[in-house]
Amino acid sequence: MDFERELIGTYFESNGFLVRRMGNVEVVSGRKKYEDFGSLAIFNPAVPENASVSFRLYTSDLSKIRSGLVTLLGWGNSDFTNGMLNNDGLLVKFFKKEVKDSRLKSSFDSIPELAQTGMGTLKRLLIVPALPRNEMKAGDVFSMLKQIGVDGVLTLHSLLENLLKQSGPSGLCPGKPFFQVLSLLKVYGFTKEPQLEMF
Repeated sequence: MDFERELIGTYFESNGFLVRRMGNVEVVSGRKKYEDFGSLAIFNPAVPENASVSFRLYTSDLSKIRSGLVTLLGWGNSDFTNGMLNNDGLLVKFFKKEVKDSRLKSSFDSIPELAQTGMGTLKRLLIVPALPRNEMKAGDVFSMLKQIGVDGVLTLHSLLENLLKQSGPSGLCPGKPFFQVLSLLKVYGFTKEPQLEMF
């Protein structure tokens, strides 16, 4: 199972979106070389049209999005490491390398095909493991991503935080395995409110 893509699909579905998997993720064994990011098409029939949103997105912004193509630049399909989480310099280098590689830009190639489905104008959304904390460095990363056609970016931290808030220790949770795991983490005290820090 592709854990991260499954998590992203669960996140959007739990926030009112219909989700369709686009393309296949291929990982070439041997040296750590990744062929395709794979994308998800998302559509929220309750939203009349895509509205203007800031580039850095949070769950509260989803109510302004009708349709989009979501690509994951994650832990499992890139060279992202733990050491980058709190190191702005390494994060900027990571994004420079990924933007230079054409596979990130090509992950949004399904847009013309999807435009014929009646979904309307699609937002190109990117999910990333982390963003620089420094405002200037984050701005540099945003500029790089905008140059390859990205319309908005969310972090895996934001997604996990939202899913943790939705899961409850009562056992009454949607039938997705993620909600069951998150509920168990709450029951056994591995998460704490309000920061929802894990472990």
